[in-house]
Amino acid sequence: MELKQENLLAMYRGQLAEQFVAQELLAWHSSRLYFWSREARSSTAEVDYLTVIEGKIYPIEVKSGKGGSLRSLHLMLQKYPNCPSGLVLYDGSYAKRLEQKLEFLPLYSVSTIGNKRHTIV
Repeated sequence: MELKQENLLAMYRGQLAEQFVAQELLAWHSSRLYFWSREARSSTAEVDYLTVIEGKIYPIEVKSGKGGSLRSLHLMLQKYPNCPSGLVLYDGSYAKRLEQKLEFLPLYSVSTIGNKRHTIV
């Protein structure tokens, strides 16, 4: 039971990270949130959020830690090759993986996505 847990923040870390990103996207980028999902036979995929920067769609995946699977993000980028890159907001430092069309950003930088200072792949 949750009430008996000592560290509720650790227990809900992923949901808190997604909620934080949602609030920042609403505050800085749009009045609505969008996501992508695919339901295939025995295989579903979902990307947390989508944002538009200079007329192009960028999928956003939120990770509460430094690791984790990005299978859904890769599937979307493969299905929609016109997406310039995928953005991964996570608990880590800035990094690019050009060969995978991915850009990793610290969670706190969500408000800067699309700013002229911020470089997208």
